[in-house]
Order: sequence, then structure tokens, then C-alpha cells
Amino acid sequence: MENQLLKKLLTFSLIALMLAGCNNPGKQNKGTTADGKQASVEVEVFDPVKIRDQIIEIIQKTPKGVEVVDLLNQSGASFILDLTIPFDASEKMLTNTAKALGFGMYGFDLKYASVYNRGDIASRIKDIENKLIGELGLNEMMDVGKKYGEQIEKNKSSKDSLNALTNQLVNDYHQQMAKSDHPGTYALVTIGVNVEALYVLSQIALFSEDNTQFLQLMSNQHERVKSLSQLLEIMSGDETVKPYFESMRPVIEFFEKNSTIGNKELKAIAPEIEKVRNSMI
Repeated sequence: MENQLLKKLLTFSLIALMLAGCNNPGKQNKGTTADGKQASVEVEVFDPVKIRDQIIEIIQKTPKGVEVVDLLNQSGASFILDLTIPFDASEKMLTNTAKALGFGMYGFDLKYASVYNRGDIASRIKDIENKLIGELGLNEMMDVGKKYGEQIEKNKSSKDSLNALTNQLVNDYHQQMAKSDHPGTYALVTIGVNVEALYVLSQIALFSEDNTQFLQLMSNQHERVKSLSQLLEIMSGDETVKPYFESMRPVIEFFEKNSTIGNKELKAIAPEIEKVRNSMI
């Protein structure tokens, strides 16, 4: 008799647990209210706006991605089109996270092409950037993008004008996004710019015959990687960003352990940077 009672109690307990597991995971059941209605509390959704000041502070301390382009140009490195994001890659960027990261990566490539007087490439990239701006709903930036797009097209054969225009464009984008209601997008764009900067630099260092200068530049990227780590960590509250943070961990840990980078270290870290970058396109 006692065994039968025990079995019934166990069965009832299992059923109760199964029913509890079927509840909406977005809520926690809190019983019923005084009027007989079910009480529940919503699980908090990640909202970048609530950490806007923290995001802006990190971005302001982050080394500018376009600085890498100027350093590459000064070192005598050549422009390598194959290192830039393919034009048609933007068609595969379906989520807002992918589009924001892509916007940042294309932004680096825009500066890269401009410094090397590749106005033909810069003009096409600007069109892609304008498309992504519209798809991301960054209305406050659309006029800026269109204005510079027209000017870049008109001055694409002039290296000095092209370089000056892209510098102004980058500064205007930063100012617009810093005061916008899209801090999460701003963070992702910044991540995209700097991942592309690390990728292009590491690949040029990897395949240059005399890469002494590039190894020094790689050894100076610790602050950039640190900022990327901070931005990815706080943005990983968004489930669509978390995989990128996980893929970036080997790069972060590498730079934490290695103060300087020689050829041996470069051969180890360049493929890891490439994995992160390619996962974003």
C-alpha cells in the first residue's frame, strides 16, 4: 500500500515538473495575483541603449581602424584587392548584426582603396555602404552617405581629394553615430572596422618578403584587440553577437600572452584573425 502511494506521488511530481518545463522560457511563473490572474515577470531583453555611455567610452578609446591604412601606405605596402570584402558579400548579410559588421568592414576597405587612389573601388564600396545604411534604418546618416557618395564619384580620379573626402566621411559617421539612438549598431560597426584592419594588416605581414615593419605594426595592436574584446563582451548579451565573441577568444588570449609578434607568432595568429573576419561575411 505504501509502495503504491509512493509511486503515485512520484508520478505526480514528474508530471508537475514536465508541465513546469513547458512554460514560456521568456517568463518566470510567480503563481497568481489577488484577482486570480497568473503573475509572471518578463526576462530582461538585452538593450544596448541602457549601456550607451559604456559603449561610447570604449569606442572613443579604441585606436581608429583607418590609422592602419595610413601606416600601411607609409610603409610602402601595395594595395591588394583580394584582401577587401567582395562586393556581392553584402547580399549575404541578412541580419542587422551582419549588416552593421559589414558596414564597418566595408568602411575600412573604402579608406584602404582611397589612400591607394583606387577611386573605382571606393565608388562601388560607397554605393554598398549607402545600401546598408538604408537597410539598417540609419535615417540620420542617409543624407551624409549620399552627399559623400556623389563627391567621391566626382573626385574618384584625384588621390588627394579622395583621401580627404573619406577622412571627412569617417569623421561625420562617427559624430552621427555617437549621438544617435543606435549605440549597438555603432559598437558593431566599430568591431567590423577593426577586425578588417587586423585582417588586412596580418595578411600583408604574412606574405611580404621583408615584413619587419609589419611585424612591428602587429606588435602594436594590443589596445585595438583589447577594445574589440570589451565591445564584443558587452554586445554578446545579444545572442546574434555571442558567436563572434567566442570566435574572437583565441585572438584575445593570444595578444594577452604575447607582447611582441615575430614570424612564428604571426603564422599562429594570422589564421585565427582570418577565421573571425571570414565568419562575419
